[in-house]
Amino acid sequence: MTRLSRNEVRVIRAIFSQPHPTRSSVARRTRLSLVKISAVLKGLEKKRYIERAGKRRTTGGRPANIYRLRPDRGVSLGISIAPDSFTVVGIDCAKSVRIEQRHPLTLPADPDEHADAIVGQVVPVVEKLTADRPEGLPVICLGLALPGMVDSRRGIWLLGLQLTGIAHIDIVRLFEQRLGIPVFAEDVSRTLAVLEMYRPGGRGGRNFILLYIGLGLGTGIVINGRIYRGYHGLAGEIGHVEHADNTYRCSCNSVGCLETIVSTGGILRLFRDRLKEGVRSSLQKTMLRDASGPGLEEIQAAAREGDRVAQATLAEIGAFLGDACATLIKLFNPRSLIISGLGSMFREYFRDPVQQVIEQRVLPEMLQDYRTVFADYRENHEAWGAALLALKCYLDHLDLEPGGSSSRPPS
Repeated sequence: MTRLSRNEVRVIRAIFSQPHPTRSSVARRTRLSLVKISAVLKGLEKKRYIERAGKRRTTGGRPANIYRLRPDRGVSLGISIAPDSFTVVGIDCAKSVRIEQRHPLTLPADPDEHADAIVGQVVPVVEKLTADRPEGLPVICLGLALPGMVDSRRGIWLLGLQLTGIAHIDIVRLFEQRLGIPVFAEDVSRTLAVLEMYRPGGRGGRNFILLYIGLGLGTGIVINGRIYRGYHGLAGEIGHVEHADNTYRCSCNSVGCLETIVSTGGILRLFRDRLKEGVRSSLQKTMLRDASGPGLEEIQAAAREGDRVAQATLAEIGAFLGDACATLIKLFNPRSLIISGLGSMFREYFRDPVQQVIEQRVLPEMLQDYRTVFADYRENHEAWGAALLALKCYLDHLDLEPGGSSSRPPS
């Protein structure tokens, strides 16, 4: 592969990180002169790293060229792991989605075998995609979106929490040994934050928090355009902040953790327990059919059909979610807080109680220009974010010409 100068690498990263990069916007991001940027852009076009992708109107009246990375440089794969399945998304270097797949995942009864089972079932899928070269493009890197706690700097899956049997697994090494391509790992909350930062139409900006309602309750914290992870990658574990009005025991063995209520599993458990108490609800029929209770879609349908128990219970969960939001706003003073994940499907019942709690608990001065946003979540978003994360990290490690240094900065 052609080695690049330090300025060429800086320009490639700047083009990747912007939605519609022009010569002027790249110059501002890299702090290089327009004359220098023109020369670097011309060189990168000649080396076939970038290409022009249309024009954009400017205040000066003369349209400016929009640049992008060449799609034919390769495909970045993202894989999100769930207890019963894994999702694969492949994007080209211009950030366009080329691959979308979903595969079942079967875990053995012995939790100690779960990590090997995950690697053993995911690797063949990646190997096939690598061999097939989708649309003739090579697979250049892989990103993993993992539930639980992840030390992304060291590539260690610290805890699977709801996915049992995972404890301090060197997951990046296991995949790299089998695949021979760069592998990067992150928790699902942060991959969704990366998605909001880099995908077309993302609404993140440079200072925001993504609050993820999925298997657990987690956050992706973005400060000045960079993911904040904390010393060992455990910053933002809002799901394990205890709430005085919550008596449920968490998978971490503490009592009262927010994610025992504000998560997909927590929502299902709370509804199941309410229905077992004998409340009058159209959802009681689901208990007769299945003791495990209603699914998320059934709860949503009942609420939309006017079931008062469903609506009141979702509003109660929304108040707990509002407490989580208020805490994060007071700690980080973000420009926006984006609520995403499968649990965000209840946005129409969460929105009002969340806003009420925020206004009650947060100083008005901290809410100036602030906004709460519910993302347009889809079930491939964690994997899509992982693919973007992997591509970003891959670009951070591009080879420099002799005399440069290729460091491993945080993404």
